[in-house]
Formats: sequence, C-alpha cells, structure tokens
Amino acid sequence: MPGTPAQTESLCPHCLRRVPARRIVAENSVYLEKSCPEHGDPGRVLLWKNSPWAYEEWCRPRVREDTNQNPVYPKDTGCPDYCGICANHQQATCSAILEVTDRCNMRCPVCFAGSKPEGGADPKLSRIEQMLHTILSSAGSCPIQLSGGEPTLRDDLPQIVALARKAGFDHIQVNTNGIRLALDSDYGQALKDAGTTDFFLQFDGLDDSVHLRIRGTGLLGLKLKAVERCAELKLGVILVPTLVRDVNENQVGPLIQFAKKWIPIVKGVHFQPMTFLGRYPAFPRNDDRILIPEILRAIEEQTGGEVRVENMLPAG
Repeated sequence: MPGTPAQTESLCPHCLRRVPARRIVAENSVYLEKSCPEHGDPGRVLLWKNSPWAYEEWCRPRVREDTNQNPVYPKDTGCPDYCGICANHQQATCSAILEVTDRCNMRCPVCFAGSKPEGGADPKLSRIEQMLHTILSSAGSCPIQLSGGEPTLRDDLPQIVALARKAGFDHIQVNTNGIRLALDSDYGQALKDAGTTDFFLQFDGLDDSVHLRIRGTGLLGLKLKAVERCAELKLGVILVPTLVRDVNENQVGPLIQFAKKWIPIVKGVHFQPMTFLGRYPAFPRNDDRILIPEILRAIEEQTGGEVRVENMLPAG
C-alpha cells in the first residue's frame, strides 16, 4: 500500500464551502474523505479503483519550464476556488478553453454545463479579444479550444478563430457536437479559411441506442456526416465519447477501431467519463462513476491487447 494519507482541500457539494479533505487507501482503492461543518460528511468519494500504486504514478508532479511566469491569481485566493496558472502550481497550461457562448442546440441529459438554446447573451467580439490577450499574457501561445455551450451557434465563430490567429495562437480547436458541420458545408469551409486547426467532436458511440440514452435523440447519421465533411475539408478530428455506466463502456474498442479507419483525419479518441454536474439530477453513487483504471482496462481488453494499460502514463 502507498504511504500516509494525502492532505488536501475540497469543496462541500452542497454549499461549495472550502473544506479540508484527505485521500485515503481502502480495499485496494483510493477515496476522498471530507466534511462540511454545516452539511456534514457526504461519504467517501471513489477516485481510483483497484490500483492505488498506479494512482501514485498518475499523480506525479509536472514541472513548468517557465518558473518566472506571473500567476493569474494570488496565493491566498487559489485552489480550489480558482483554477489556472497560480503560484501554488508548477504546471504549464496544456490547453486553454475559451467559452464563446452559453447557448446550445441540444438538451443532453448528461450535460455538465446544463446548456440550453435560450442561454445568456454571447460575449461580444471585443470582449473575446480581451480574453484571448489575457490567455496569451498568462499562458503563452498554448493550444486554445473554442467551446460553449455549442460554439457553432455563433455565425461569427470564423471571426473569433481569425481573432485568435491574429493574437498569436497557432493551434485553434473547435469543441462541437458536429450538427452544423454536418448540415452547413459553407460554415465548415469558413472555419477552415479562418484558421481552425481541428475539431473536438462529441461522438458517443456507433449505434443510435447510445445517442438516445446520452443525448436524448438519434445522432449517428449526423456524426458520420460531420466526420465525412471534415475529411473533405482536410481538417483533423478528435472523437470525444462521454462514457456513461451501463450505456457505452462496451464501445471503447469499437470506437478506437472506427478511428483507425479514418486515419489521418481522425487524430485520436478522447474518452471522457461522465461528469456529475449540470443536468445530472442526483448526487452520484460511487458505483455510477467510470474511472481511469476501468477505461484503461477496457481499452486493453476491447482492442485485444493492441493497446495496453502500460502504454498509458501521463506526461511529466
């Protein structure tokens, strides 16, 4: 077993108060324990299942190259209230996410943001330009992802891509459900012409039973058309499946095989376990969670060992 429990801080899931917490090892798994003076103990939260030693491997520190970089937030107002470049961390920004709208053209049952068509007013281009320069001054010319909501609801998204290029960003990714890409060929072309590098494409499975459960509607035809359109545009795609317990864990291997057939357009598959925020209706049980060790084992088993658990370790 690993050594002594790790002290840390967390938030109360009810009032979001900062509370002391600790990671403990029990039954060959890693849990987070915490307690709020007002709402009590919400119970152990499962972090890592059946492999505490591997958890230590995945938590090793990653040192930032530019140790003189100024923090965005002062030390006394840092984690866990803020996230980003701060004096308490040595990591560099691997990718910055810029939310350009709260609106979305779907109401996915699992949406961690709870986005909907009638979201708030979109930030103006002048405000987005300010945000781009803030990212550039604090994180440098890192990869940037334009997200939301659903960013393709903005007719001026190509202009935002162009602003990011002008500001000095070389890698500009659009995070999208792919619906507009599939239906509006001129829009995809405009995004390419403005300087879009690739698309981070929501893609949960290879049959509509999965999409019906996770997104509330059948989307496979539109997803396939979006990939085909990206191939025509010669723009890269990263497939992004949201993994939900008892819905699509069995599609990990088939999704990898699908991605292989679309090389070089499909650059990779980014598996995301469901996040229990936003539109999720209840506090999750530990059994509801899909954790990194389970995904790694599913990749190995469902590819017949073509990709192995030991092939996967975080950078640093």
